[in-house]
Amino acid sequence: MSPSKAPLELKYLPLRSNHPLGLQEDACMPLRAPRYATCRACEDICPVQALHVEETVIQLQDQCVRCGRCAAACPMGALGQPGFSVPEVSRKETRPLSVDCWKVPAKLTPDESLRVPCLGGLSPGRILELVAAAGPRAVELLDRGWCATCGAGGAGEHPAAVNLALARTLLEAAGSGADRLPRLRILHLPADLMPAEIPPPVSENKMSRRSFFSALTAKATVAVDQLRPLPEAETRRRRGFEREPVPSRERQRVLFAMERIAQSAWLAPPPGLFQRVEVSADCSNHQLCASICPTGALAVFEQGSRSELMFDTQLCIGCSECRAICPSGALSLLPNGYAASGETLPDRPIRLTSFGERSCPECGQSYTDSNDADLCPQCEKRRNLASSAFQSLFGSRG
Repeated sequence: MSPSKAPLELKYLPLRSNHPLGLQEDACMPLRAPRYATCRACEDICPVQALHVEETVIQLQDQCVRCGRCAAACPMGALGQPGFSVPEVSRKETRPLSVDCWKVPAKLTPDESLRVPCLGGLSPGRILELVAAAGPRAVELLDRGWCATCGAGGAGEHPAAVNLALARTLLEAAGSGADRLPRLRILHLPADLMPAEIPPPVSENKMSRRSFFSALTAKATVAVDQLRPLPEAETRRRRGFEREPVPSRERQRVLFAMERIAQSAWLAPPPGLFQRVEVSADCSNHQLCASICPTGALAVFEQGSRSELMFDTQLCIGCSECRAICPSGALSLLPNGYAASGETLPDRPIRLTSFGERSCPECGQSYTDSNDADLCPQCEKRRNLASSAFQSLFGSRG
């Protein structure tokens, strides 16, 4: 992989008119597989319970405070909000790169700092992007002492604490020194300076309201959006309810940022970035795991008369939806599997299963040839039911 030179703009559909939070439906796991996907990360993290994931839609209520924490929690990057993109910054500065909240009056923010709607809206990928952009400079998220009483924060730990810890863990595992780790810096301000709400983007971006929302629908962007092509010699089999896989925007931020950091600081990407999948002999080739996989990390390919399940650890976000949906309980997802086993990280998809396939002479559907059956399971079941009914009706007659 190499960092993208020309980021691809992503268009988000606003969840409400005149509201900055947008959705890419094709990347949302619950909307891709409404009856099966269990992810509710955005709904669970919302500090004011403004977001509700329903079977075919995500509802955003009036009490939304525009903090972006839901977008930061989404493992697919399906939610997006302007104000969090990481620009290129000067690496010649010796001062740390500070990140401040929009609630802080601009005149009280240190010079050459970045400002975001809420520090809690910085995902691990965004924080790693900051580290990559800053180069040798330290990255400091400024804690103004307001979060405990802010609607976007609330009592307890700082809203950025969890994502900051995840980013630090990855950097430490890669061998980063303490001086390169992003951190919170306590720089409290008087509580009476805090506004009741996060200011609207138009005041921060210095553009008209109409121009801003036009920009939202047309140009909401992320830093990296690249899709590695599948091997040309193989053809993906599509199941009936499967949507086309899409890469996780958040995972791409993490991978590309870590690669950039590794190149500049002579670090190795930590194995903990990658998942391992194992399939037991109980697998019956239902292929539901590949059907529900949002990123295409699990995919079914056809090789002649065989059906093969392939796994690409680069694409896997570790959501465990595949394991949950497997009717045979045959699939295991092992976090940090390659780190634990000491194996070399695969640089291409690996084969997990390979099954022969036949065409059913009665219905014409393709089915797994696992027991030398002459018919597909559905037709075999109908035949057995018919035989059983015949025996019930006529078997005892002399």
